[in-house]
This record gives sequence, C-alpha cells and structure tokens, in this order.
Amino acid sequence: MDMHLHIDRIPGLSKRKTGNALQVSFLHITLIISVLIILNPCLVYGVIIDRIAAVVNGEVITLSELETTARPILQKYINKDMTRQEKEAKKQEILHHILPNLIDEHLVEEEIKKLDITVSKEEIEDTIDSLCKQNYMSRDELVAKLENDGKTLKEYKNEIKREIEKARLINREVSSKIVITDEEVKKYIKRHPSKEDYYNNGKLYILQHICIVPKDPNDPESKEKSRRRAEEAYKALKKGKSFKEVIEHYSDLSSDEKDGYLGSFTLKEMAPFVRQAVVGLKPGEFSRVIDTPMGWQIFRLKEITQGRGAEDRQNYIEEVRRKLYRKEINRRFREWLKGLRAKSTIRILL
Repeated sequence: MDMHLHIDRIPGLSKRKTGNALQVSFLHITLIISVLIILNPCLVYGVIIDRIAAVVNGEVITLSELETTARPILQKYINKDMTRQEKEAKKQEILHHILPNLIDEHLVEEEIKKLDITVSKEEIEDTIDSLCKQNYMSRDELVAKLENDGKTLKEYKNEIKREIEKARLINREVSSKIVITDEEVKKYIKRHPSKEDYYNNGKLYILQHICIVPKDPNDPESKEKSRRRAEEAYKALKKGKSFKEVIEHYSDLSSDEKDGYLGSFTLKEMAPFVRQAVVGLKPGEFSRVIDTPMGWQIFRLKEITQGRGAEDRQNYIEEVRRKLYRKEINRRFREWLKGLRAKSTIRILL
C-alpha cells in the first residue's frame, strides 16, 4: 500500500504558500493523522506493544523476547492466588534475574556469527534421531511430547541448532585448551577416600538366603512362631541337608525359585546386618538365623569373585576425569564470558 499522502489530492483540503512554507490548518493535520492510523494502526501502537529491555553491542533485546524466555519460570512461580501487586513484583524479580543470561546468549550468538560456526540440517536431524533412540521414543512420540509442553518441532530444531553451535564455540574457545592430568585425578581420589575404598575392594560376594516371614510382624506370637521355623531350617542345614532342599521346605519368598539367589554385592553395598552376617564366612558356609526387617533370614555365601574390581576402579578413574573436565569447562567458560562482557557495550533499560 502506498503510504505517501498527497495533500492536494485530499478532498476539501486547501493549501496556501507563505514564503516557501506550506501551511496546513490544525483540522487538516488531524485528518492526515486519522488517515494514517486507519491505514496502518501499528504506526501508533507498535511502540506501546513492546519496549527495549537491553541493548547489546547495538542489538536490541525486547521486553517480549525477555518475557518469552522467562515464560516457563513465570508460569512456575506466579499463581492465581497472588495479588496483582505480588504478581507484578515477582515478575519483575524473575525478569531481572533472567536478563543477564539472555544478554550472555546474545553475546554467544554474536561470536558464533563472527566465527562462522554453522550446523547443517542433516546434523540437526541426526541429533534428534539420536536423542529419540536414547529415550526410546519415536518421532511421533517426540512431537506429541513437544506439543504437550507447548512447543513445536520447528522450535525444538532451532534449540538443537543453537546447542550444537554453542558446543562448537565452547570447544573452539575453551574445551580444546583443557587437559586433565593423572595427577589431578589422583588428588581428587585422595580427597574422597571412602569412594576410593569402595573401588579398591574388588571382591564380590554372591549370596543366597532363606527367609521366613511372620504372618503378622506386629504380633509377638506370630513372630516367635516364624523364628522357631527359621531355627528348624538352620538345624536342617547343620544336619547336612542342601540349601536348595531347605529353601523348598521353609522359605517364604519368590527367590526360592532361583535357589534363594539374593545377588552379588561388595561389602560396601550390603546392608549392615547382611555384612555382619557374612563377612566371616567362607564360600559354601551359612550364617545363623538373623532378625531382619524382612523377616528371619539365613544367608549363605555361595562364592567370592574378583571379576569386577579392576574394571570398576578404571571406570571410576574415567568418571573422575570427566567430572573434573566438565567442572573446568564451566569455570573457563564463565571466565571467557566475563571477558566478552567487558569488551562489549551493554545497556540495561529494564
């Protein structure tokens, strides 16, 4: 639509020259403004609808952009039971808290453009396929979940794109310069001795059990009756009956279908009452009757294996290395962002 108004074409509008100036009556000016509003109301209302929250290196962050970013948090912390004043106060608090993060995002996006970091559509699709596979869901299920969260697949793809770009920026500016040495890993392990002890103990105790459960745990007579039955089972074992036979005759749990197999544990993984019962046993030996929260139990140490200890320790070392690496990445990225802010022109107008 042609927005250039020709005064001389508006019916009833006269003009006269005084020197080089064109004088138009107040009524005619009002008419022109009215026509402009009718033709394009956004000329008047556009300024009212939105405002500037901050300016980052000449780029504007609008209030609507800030509110969109903060929407999930606003929905979480602002409820209908609040008064209007409370809602507004909480909203302003949240917006002021979110704005620095949004400024950082703009700075990061600026650097991504400067460094010409790009992500292809294929990479985005491959990432989504990988995420679906990891979470055991189809594309359709993902779309349904996104819709339930109030998000479209297109918006989700844009988020994935930004995350990949950011990861590449971090790798270029921060991660590629980080090396976690063996000495740093050793120092961490030394400061966490209980965890180290856990992985130093490579022994796995493979246990079986017989469990006699009182019909009414709160009834002393019922509990005593089940105890006597457990003592009978113990005497049968002492007389040489096989563990399997005694399980079939006495045990009340479904584990008796698996020859009473309880599981394989390190000493650290065992409940205290189990550890106390089996720690002095040799493979093939069984404990006395033990009063446990589940009922009266007899534990048998089927065997001890060393199969997992070295592997678990190595896994722990790598776990520590990854933890220290992530911690150092976060620290250096914060420092990098701090330097980026210092070099930038930022005006907060909220």
